[in-house]
Amino acid sequence: MIVYLHGFGSSGNSEKAQALIDRFGRDNVWNPDLPIDPVDVVNLVKTELNNRNIKMAGKLVFVGTSLGAFYATYFSLVFDAPCVIVNPRVFPYKSLSHGTYTNHVTKEEFTVSLCNLNELERMKDVCDELYEGPLINLFVAKDDEVLDYNQMLNYYKYTNSTLVTETGGHRFTEHWNKVVDKVAELI
Repeated sequence: MIVYLHGFGSSGNSEKAQALIDRFGRDNVWNPDLPIDPVDVVNLVKTELNNRNIKMAGKLVFVGTSLGAFYATYFSLVFDAPCVIVNPRVFPYKSLSHGTYTNHVTKEEFTVSLCNLNELERMKDVCDELYEGPLINLFVAKDDEVLDYNQMLNYYKYTNSTLVTETGGHRFTEHWNKVVDKVAELI
């Protein structure tokens, strides 16, 4: 099973998710719309994986972009399963701030609270404690207009694989096929 976790203020129904579904089939890709509260994200993912009875490494790959890449890292380490992450938010509790935002897809407003940021920091501590480079497959664009690619490379020093591209921007759309190919390689 492939779990696709979207970025901040986005949706599970994206071209990236569709590319995974096209390659691996609807039954093999789960692409939820993630809640704002990180506690709710953890509960949603754990509940779904328990409902699908997916417990063994080798049956699961997490894929994420931006904030979704942060979550994919977290779940990868907690479930001891590989992840493929693209332009990850390394310190989301610092790069985001509390306040009101608009979802890029639905145009609905949502609020990020200080409690949400504190929970992201707690999750980052878990990532630091459990960090296991061989589980991580990192994709980074040098021209990411949202996040600093150097920060990504400094944090994710030890990985199973790292691909740095000159172009692709934060969305990484022009190189998404390489991400899909890496997922195929892992499964």
